[in-house]
Amino acid sequence: MRLLIDINVLLDVALQRSGAPGSARLIATCGREHEGWLAWHSIATLSYLIERQLSSVSGRDFIRGVLGWADVANTGRAEALAALDLPMRDFEDALQVSAAMACGAQFIVTRNERDFKGSPVPAISPEAFLRRHLGSSGLSGS
Repeated sequence: MRLLIDINVLLDVALQRSGAPGSARLIATCGREHEGWLAWHSIATLSYLIERQLSSVSGRDFIRGVLGWADVANTGRAEALAALDLPMRDFEDALQVSAAMACGAQFIVTRNERDFKGSPVPAISPEAFLRRHLGSSGLSGS
């Protein structure tokens, strides 16, 4: 299954936030059982936020690791314009949706499902995705 991974899921792992266990288990399925995709703008934002809290080396190393299993949605002007017309309050979230549509994602995996109301691509949390698509084995701590 093709998944657009929202930046907040990646930040869970990079910054060891409370959602890290579920996010890490979801990410571990990408490149194997599922295809992981990112929005282009997520890479810059991810770098900025990790570098601000950790270091530039940590930021680049994390991104290099992510790009080992994730692909980047091919987006440009048309997708940015389409994002402007989506019925969403947060433009960054609309850009995520536009990237998900561009790469043909079946789901946007995010910590902010409610922010994606009105999205033509359904949003789901890492834990809900694991429960739905991997069964109970997806939630075991391994």
